[in-house]
Amino acid sequence: MRRTLKVISLMLALALCGLPAGAAGLWDWLTGGEEAEEASTQVTLPPAEDMMATPGQGTVPPLETVTPAPLPTATLAPIPAATLEDDGLVRVALQSLGAPRTLNLTLAGVYAVDGDPGFRFARDTRVALSEGNGRVYLAVGGLTLDMGTALTLTRHRAGEGKENGIYIDESEKDALFAGDLTVSADNGALRAVLKLPVEEYLLGVVAYEMSDSFPVEALKAQAVAARTYALQRKWQSAGKAWDLVDTTADQVYKGYRAEYRNVAEAVKATEGVVGLYNGTFATCYYSASNGGQTALASQSLGNADNDGYLAMTDDPYDLENPKSLVNSLTVSAACEGSAALKGMLEAALGETMATEGYDDGEWRLDGIEAIEPVNPLFEGSRQYQGLRFSLKVSVLEPVATPEPSETPEATEAPTAEPTTEPSEAPAAETGAMPTAPDEPLPEPTEVPREWVPSETAHAVTLDVYERLKPELALGLNNRDYETVDVETETGADGQATAFTIHLRRYGHGVGMSQRGAQWMASAYGKNWQEILKFYYPGLSLEKMAWPQDLLTDLAALPDSVGAARPKPTPTPTPAPLPALKEGERYAVVTATSLNLRKQPSTSAMALDQLAQGRRLIVRGEADADGWVAVKTAELEGYVKAEYLRFE
Repeated sequence: MRRTLKVISLMLALALCGLPAGAAGLWDWLTGGEEAEEASTQVTLPPAEDMMATPGQGTVPPLETVTPAPLPTATLAPIPAATLEDDGLVRVALQSLGAPRTLNLTLAGVYAVDGDPGFRFARDTRVALSEGNGRVYLAVGGLTLDMGTALTLTRHRAGEGKENGIYIDESEKDALFAGDLTVSADNGALRAVLKLPVEEYLLGVVAYEMSDSFPVEALKAQAVAARTYALQRKWQSAGKAWDLVDTTADQVYKGYRAEYRNVAEAVKATEGVVGLYNGTFATCYYSASNGGQTALASQSLGNADNDGYLAMTDDPYDLENPKSLVNSLTVSAACEGSAALKGMLEAALGETMATEGYDDGEWRLDGIEAIEPVNPLFEGSRQYQGLRFSLKVSVLEPVATPEPSETPEATEAPTAEPTTEPSEAPAAETGAMPTAPDEPLPEPTEVPREWVPSETAHAVTLDVYERLKPELALGLNNRDYETVDVETETGADGQATAFTIHLRRYGHGVGMSQRGAQWMASAYGKNWQEILKFYYPGLSLEKMAWPQDLLTDLAALPDSVGAARPKPTPTPTPAPLPALKEGERYAVVTATSLNLRKQPSTSAMALDQLAQGRRLIVRGEADADGWVAVKTAELEGYVKAEYLRFE
């Protein structure tokens, strides 16, 4: 239950802080006497990519507890310091809030507006933000203030051990959002973006991507994967208003709850540890369950750039975990157990029998001899597109008649005297034709037939993802990620008696399986480094060094009374390009927005986003993959040459 808090007015808060409530500078700004709007950027939300940590088709079922086995003492490999530098902050768009017109907040910490000490709030102040005519309004203590198109509630240093964040009534959980909250007007609604240290962000991710009840070693592996994923997304977000969203489109984030102590321990124990590949952050995909086999990013997600540190391999840990999801169907060898499946087989078999000259009613399905998965989506993959059913079939055939004997039966000898009077002279002598007796011809006798086993082998193949998955309710995902296998039961004579069709894998199956990690830690005593090595075999672990003092004291801010709010500035004009050197050319960006990357790879850090029409200098020729070195007046990097027009 959300805490009941006392509403404190802005006037009282200012008075308690020793500030003159009637100071002209503050009131001119609050009432619009000074131009106070921030220039806002129209940002289109990115499409929900199906490469998220958990499946994007809905809420993942709760990950239940598996009782961990005692962990053996393990010596962990030393982790070197990372060569990459980062400020350790991430920006999270709170898309789970939907498109609210109003947000009701409790400022459970030390907050000011836009870092202005003249516009700060007492702890536990209740505020309401609302949208109207493209502007954001702040209501507090009976006052309603026009804040322009956006405002930021900035967090400052609080006392040791005290809460320092924001409670949002409209959020799913009664959890603390510990960071700076920027709220802007966006197409008739409010858009909220939280900026916070990545370590505090993880406290609200690991608890919901796994569960606080998981073994701590599994939670540590999850923390490293989630940290790496967040920083990789940040390095790809140059020029955007946020780095990640708080839903399964990226990673689920629901804020911090103090009772999740195992999660806090796991995050603290792995602080700063990230996974690198080719000198940059790996994507570190993960999903709930891989169905007993890991997938490649190029297969499930269409992203071949992230295959280098992955492998498609069998995962016995996920397969053994009794909590890994599976949908199954069992049918007997006589095809009993699913009328729907039998109907599909008969329909497909009917087409085959018609080509052999049998009409309906002249054949019957007696049973199933074998079921075999066929046509994998990828070489070596268990994502089979078809199931081949070898069938037992009987057909109607004529009953066999006995062959005539070789010696004919003897006839009786004729009698000596005629038994009847001789007939009249034949017609030939009288000139008349003989007449046929006036009797009906006998009806033809129907040839008797009987059911006999067909001598022809009959098999039909049914599509797994198009037919069996939806029509037999075997699916686990909206997209076709499931693995397929068939279990055959046999009798004492070795003949098949029943078949069970299994569809497994909840999520895309790329990278770490959360169920597999859970089982590795609880049943096999694996530590977090061993878990990561199994699921990301080409990954190298390094430790980032974050700035230690990210928050400031209110007293350290500029001495002002509501005057520190930034004023809107015009869109800057790019600096003029320098003169060309030998081998260089001018070019113009033709794409709507083009990422300038630090290295010639889509996984490299995005240094900036170049708008359409932006001029730049091209240095040399494109490489085999189409990347070309370029520079602006301020930056150097790489872009795809296909999005340039040379002057």
